[in-house]
Amino acid sequence: MRFCLNIDYPLQKMELNRKRIEARNRFAYVDRVPVGFCLVPRYFAPVFGISYEEFFKDVESQYYWQLQFAKYRIENIPEDIACHGPVIYVAPYFDNVVNASAFGAEIVWPENETLQACPTIATPEEMDGLEMPPPDAGLWGKVLEWHNRMKELARETEITFSGQTGRVVVGYPAIGGEGPHMVAVDLAGADFYWWMLEYPQRCHVFLEKITRGMIQAEQHFRRVAPGFRGAYGLAEDSAQIMSAQMFKEFCVPYDNLLYEAFGRGLADGRGMHMCGKSAHLHQALVEQERITSFNVFGYQVPPKVAAENLGGKMLLWGNVNPMLMLNGSKDEVKAAARECLEALAPCGGFVLGDGANVCPGTPLENLAALTEAAEEYGLPPTAQRA
Repeated sequence: MRFCLNIDYPLQKMELNRKRIEARNRFAYVDRVPVGFCLVPRYFAPVFGISYEEFFKDVESQYYWQLQFAKYRIENIPEDIACHGPVIYVAPYFDNVVNASAFGAEIVWPENETLQACPTIATPEEMDGLEMPPPDAGLWGKVLEWHNRMKELARETEITFSGQTGRVVVGYPAIGGEGPHMVAVDLAGADFYWWMLEYPQRCHVFLEKITRGMIQAEQHFRRVAPGFRGAYGLAEDSAQIMSAQMFKEFCVPYDNLLYEAFGRGLADGRGMHMCGKSAHLHQALVEQERITSFNVFGYQVPPKVAAENLGGKMLLWGNVNPMLMLNGSKDEVKAAARECLEALAPCGGFVLGDGANVCPGTPLENLAALTEAAEEYGLPPTAQRA
């Protein structure tokens, strides 16, 4: 075997993790609120003393490092979302620039920062010339190429979990979770915000082309790699600085086209991630987008506000301040986690986590503080038990 890995993690803990998440998805709890973190590869690179650039060197390197990162995460970070059975999941990963790349954005590959899409559209008139890319354009093509190669590498891998035979599963190829508005801002830069006011029709045509191109590419991926996808979600991080009315006009119609294409019929088929101050958009998320989950939402939304606006209407995951988790004391982190639990746990369907993205260098003891807080809090008196 080309790759061999043993992970020290008992099957009993995997099974309890699985039960906690399955219960949460039914707005119930087993023994406590589950805990989960948004831990992306950039968090792990300094742990292993490699540059972030190394992670993208080639498909074999990325596959190898994903195995190492998964082992470290499962063995060292107490949470409930990472291991539900003797399986490691891998997939091609390119931060949040996959769609922008396919539409022609130049991608910058920094040594130790996240990948960046450089705007290529400088005037409103240039939006008119955007063409529908083929489904193998830019990083779309690399996603599919690397997916196929990772499947080959998985067959050359031996995994055990505390002596139990495991396996590597390569996730389905996908276009990525950026919403159409995020892609538009990647392509046009911050000017797109005032263009929406001055040239609304042009912007609508632009967003429509982006959305149709994304749908076409995702449909292609699903044809060449068929199988059941259990959830569908989008991110609209670029939208939280917009008014609710602008959000309804320039985000909702295009997000809904994607939700209808790929989320229809799924229990969690209309997931949303949004950093920042999103409270003014919550009504639109509930009534116009009809989202089923709000995932690692920004810490700038007070837990009581999230509970009042969204509690019981969707699954929730968040939202301790990542900078507090990075720089605060364990007691401070635990107090913030307790605030989230007291407000959001009684709503049901809650995962306690960061809001959003665990920063590189965050101490393990501060991650453990969230699980300790969940264990000490236990169950809210009104909780539905699994």
